[in-house]
Amino acid sequence: MGVDLCGSTPHSYGMAKTDVLARVDADLARGQTQPAIQRLSSLVAVHPTDLDLRRRLAAVHRQVGNRVEAGRWAYLDAGTDPAEVEAFERAYPSAARRLDALRWRSPARLAATDFARRKLDELAAAAVTSGRVLATAEPSIRGRLGVAAVLLAAALLVIVTLVGAVTVVQWLF
Repeated sequence: MGVDLCGSTPHSYGMAKTDVLARVDADLARGQTQPAIQRLSSLVAVHPTDLDLRRRLAAVHRQVGNRVEAGRWAYLDAGTDPAEVEAFERAYPSAARRLDALRWRSPARLAATDFARRKLDELAAAAVTSGRVLATAEPSIRGRLGVAAVLLAAALLVIVTLVGAVTVVQWLF
């Protein structure tokens, strides 16, 4: 059974996108913006190239007056309020930080609009020009080594536990 990031009940692979959006609509109808933001954030994490989900998340942030987050999630939309874009850019001053904050882990070519593709390409180019390392869909060497170290530690723990159990059994018999 998997963990459902979008709702309160676990399902084998999370809730269907339409079910989560229905819950978001119900949350908003009750005036509960925080659960709606959490659900939409989870959906964007699962579907990072879905510009409509990003627009919806931006709209809820806009509703609560959070211009930075509204600008962040609507950054790839041509119709975004320039004041929101400016607030986002002030909060994330470097292109690399903005690109990372967008949580776009796919090639820019997968963006649904020319505007979004152009913005992503511009950010990537500015981040490279500034010499910053970009977040990518592929884990870094450091990330891979960290995972390997954790797996090695877990394997050693299992081995030590098994050796200890065998030793205890031998003492008893």
